[in-house]
Amino acid sequence: MMGWLRKVLPVGNRAQTSRAPAYDPAQPFVINLYDDRLVVHRPDGQREELAWDALERVVVRVSNREPWAGPAWLILVGDSAPDGTPQGCVIPLNAVNQAALVARLQALPGFSQQKLDNALRDAEAGKHRTDANLWKRGAQAADDAGDDLAAGDGDIGASPGGAHAPEKP
Repeated sequence: MMGWLRKVLPVGNRAQTSRAPAYDPAQPFVINLYDDRLVVHRPDGQREELAWDALERVVVRVSNREPWAGPAWLILVGDSAPDGTPQGCVIPLNAVNQAALVARLQALPGFSQQKLDNALRDAEAGKHRTDANLWKRGAQAADDAGDDLAAGDGDIGASPGGAHAPEKP
C-alpha cells in the first residue's frame, strides 16, 4: 500500500517538500460527481479523475504542517489504470461539492463515519493525527485494528493533489 501511495503522490526529501506550494483556501478545489466517476479540478488547473469501480481505499489526513495544514483531506486511492499508471484523487474537505462526495462515500459498505468525525474535529482544532482508513474495498468494517496507516504525513506524499489520473481523450 505505501509503495503505491508513494507512486501516486510524489515523495521527496525535506528540501523538495518545503518548496511545495501551500494550499490556498481562496482558490477552491471543485468536485464533479458522475454515475461512473468523480473528477476533481484543482486550483492549479490540473484535473484528477477516478472511476468509482476503481476505488480501492479512502483515507483521511489531518495535519498542522504545510502543505496539508488547514482542512482535513481525503485521499481516494484507486487501482492502477490499464497502462499501469496509479490512479487517485486528493481533496480538501472544504472543496466545492464536498458534501455530495462525502454522502456518496458514506454509502459505501463499511465506511467509518466515526473516524471521519474524529478527523474533522481534530482538523478544526488545528491538531495533527495519523492518517486513517475510512473505507477499503472488500473490508466489511473499516474499524479493523490494522487499518490505520502508522506513518503519518511524510509517507504518503509531499503535496496535496499530487495524484491524478491521465486525462481521457
